[in-house]
Amino acid sequence: MQFINPIEILQLSNVADSSQIDSDTIKKAKRRLFADIDLSDDGHYNYYGLQLSKGDCEKAIDELSNNDLKEFYLYLTSNKKLNEFLVNGNENVFVSFKQDSIFKLPDFVNFISPYYAPKFDKALSSAFEDEDVELLKSILKTSFLISQNNVNTAYKGVSNILQNRLSEISEIRTDIKNEESVYDDDDIHEVVDLVTDYFPTDPLNCLPNYFQSQILKIANEINYLNVAIWDNFDTTQVSQDLLEHILTLNIDGLNKPTFQKNYEIVKRKNQERIEEERNAPILRKYAGYLIQTKSKLEEIESKTLTPNSLLSWVNSSISIPDVNRLPRTFDEIKNQIALSLRAMSVSVWNSYSNIDVSIDLINKANNITGLKSETQENLLEAKKQLTELKTKIDIANLVRQRTVSTPTQTRTTTATRTTSSSSSNNNSGCLWLIGIAVVIGVIVAISNSNKSSSSYNNSSASESYTSPSTNYSNDNSYSSPTTTTTPVEEYAQPVESEYKGNQLKDGASPLDGCFGKGIYSGNASLTIDNGGSSDAIVCLYSVANGRTIRNEYVRKNSSFTMSNISQGSYKIRVFYGNDWNPTLTNSCGTKGNFESDVHFSEFDGTEYFEDSDRGYTTATITLYTVAGGNASSSSIDQSTFFNN
Repeated sequence: MQFINPIEILQLSNVADSSQIDSDTIKKAKRRLFADIDLSDDGHYNYYGLQLSKGDCEKAIDELSNNDLKEFYLYLTSNKKLNEFLVNGNENVFVSFKQDSIFKLPDFVNFISPYYAPKFDKALSSAFEDEDVELLKSILKTSFLISQNNVNTAYKGVSNILQNRLSEISEIRTDIKNEESVYDDDDIHEVVDLVTDYFPTDPLNCLPNYFQSQILKIANEINYLNVAIWDNFDTTQVSQDLLEHILTLNIDGLNKPTFQKNYEIVKRKNQERIEEERNAPILRKYAGYLIQTKSKLEEIESKTLTPNSLLSWVNSSISIPDVNRLPRTFDEIKNQIALSLRAMSVSVWNSYSNIDVSIDLINKANNITGLKSETQENLLEAKKQLTELKTKIDIANLVRQRTVSTPTQTRTTTATRTTSSSSSNNNSGCLWLIGIAVVIGVIVAISNSNKSSSSYNNSSASESYTSPSTNYSNDNSYSSPTTTTTPVEEYAQPVESEYKGNQLKDGASPLDGCFGKGIYSGNASLTIDNGGSSDAIVCLYSVANGRTIRNEYVRKNSSFTMSNISQGSYKIRVFYGNDWNPTLTNSCGTKGNFESDVHFSEFDGTEYFEDSDRGYTTATITLYTVAGGNASSSSIDQSTFFNN
């Protein structure tokens, strides 16, 4: 549809008042115009770069027979920027766009809208693709020049751009899910750049409510993509970045809490992973130490390594103060180190009976802080056993020393007083017996202690220090730390709407915020039998008033009579749906909308309701969401339904 201003091509722009443009003036100007066309080289009139034929000019000039249109065309000759935009879409109109009182006239908007909407659509699409937010805002400020009948045309371009990009992201997600993706662990992060390029935050958030449902689809698709990447790639950062982008979008409805919950889960897991990667060198260091510990235990058992050499290796390999400075993330490593020191302490005692090195090793273990309570109890019990063994050994050594020194004294006495020899020898025997008994007691005490294996593991089972013996079984193996993956926490399933199954009462008027309070005057009535599978809001659109004057809610499988209808012609429009959500924004910008099964229809033709001396109409209609009603109807878009 090409816009041509007939007053301009007739060169009557300097006329001060439309009343001066009468039929005679038009005829004279038309003759001049056609003479110029005849004299032109190509038989056309050049109009803003367009080549107009006589037929094009004739059609445009005929519109001047309508006085209202004549007035509108004359105004546009004074608003050069707007006039040129209507002709060729020159975007200079959006620079310092000024409001004129004529824009408030519905007739002017209805006149200009069919020409304005497609040019508006092209400019809006270009600004969106260029991510020119300021221009985008300037263009959208002029949307009042678009009538409801042309809204779909005005936003068609941007809507198609978003849908095409949405389809491409959906394909990527499907390929990843089916393990057919061209991406791998090295370049999967590029998906984030693609998503943020396709769905830029600022331009998307500039768009009007018309795009709200499409933006919600975008958010859901990005969320599905995030789940697919989480399940199939070794990354948490990409999932976090995708969810973070979703939360920058203006999203209404019940899904935002789900996105927020998923983001918090993924962010926590990602932070844990970053922490693990940052601590990887420390993990490798102590993992290496624990692995070597096993070979050291085997060398102690086979007596190819001495206790003092083992102690020197421990002192050079780890520093207890350094171990204590490890963050809480490494608490399990601390436990492993402490238990390894205990295992070496047990092995040194069992293989060499070296109490000093055994105590030194167990003291190191007890000096480690932040251990599990069961590990601490285990180590304290081990230290107690070693301390008791040390005491018994010291007593035995003391008795042995005294037993050895007594016979020497007896021999000296014998040289001076021989009568005492018999008594002295008896005392010596008793002392030896006591010394032997003490030693035996120490051995028995050691032998009777708990003879459990000194196995090194993560349990709190008590390991015992036993005296060396040929039949002592001492498996000094332990579980070295292995790299494990923390089980991934499950994605919040989409939260089921709290309004699922919610219905309003029959006769409720939930769209008064869109259409205004209903008009109740007259005696005519309309009974609605809703035999479909969806609830419905039935609206009466008054042809005379040019607006919807009633909106009544009728539940599925229910009947309701709309009364007090005044005489006149009406269109019957129906808004079908289920799960009424009073917090969800509808297309006219107020709260209240169906969450599912939404569609719109209009009964064909108009219905006349009589309310006069002759009587009044009592009509009945039957609603079906499939073919089978008592009157034919056609699907309409939501912009037509909400058009007042």
